[in-house]
Amino acid sequence: MSGKKTQSNGETKRKDGRSNLTLSLMVVIAVLTALGVILTPRSNEFLPVFNDVILTLLNVAADILYLLGGGLIFFGVLLITIRFINIKLKDPYRPSGVTRFLSGYLTLSLEFFIGAEIIKTVVVRNYEEFSLLILVIISRGLFSLILYLERRWHGTAETE
Repeated sequence: MSGKKTQSNGETKRKDGRSNLTLSLMVVIAVLTALGVILTPRSNEFLPVFNDVILTLLNVAADILYLLGGGLIFFGVLLITIRFINIKLKDPYRPSGVTRFLSGYLTLSLEFFIGAEIIKTVVVRNYEEFSLLILVIISRGLFSLILYLERRWHGTAETE
């Protein structure tokens, strides 16, 4: 098999334990690093163009993460509402356990929002924006912790 092993999930691994994806990522990082070293002396010529492109890409990435987080909340609320209605129609006195599942969707969406806020830290230009951004990240982190603790607490109290 020429030094390669195929795993059950279809991913090819070499004898040294690295997958083809890992090797590909290492090559891409090495090429980008070499390009960075080569273009650094000429950065004054390309810097304004690269700055605009990078800032635009970062803003688009942050907006996509915001949309994914909001869509996840909408999707989770829709699924949890359907689940709650189905459980209550079958047996109105049975515990539904939906708060545990809803807190899971909210926690995951908060992770998307925090990721978008972290990307925004690169884009901000003054101290006021940065301090507001830090407060938003801290508050969302606290919300995430509270939702995690609530999910654990409801996980032992309500059984399915």
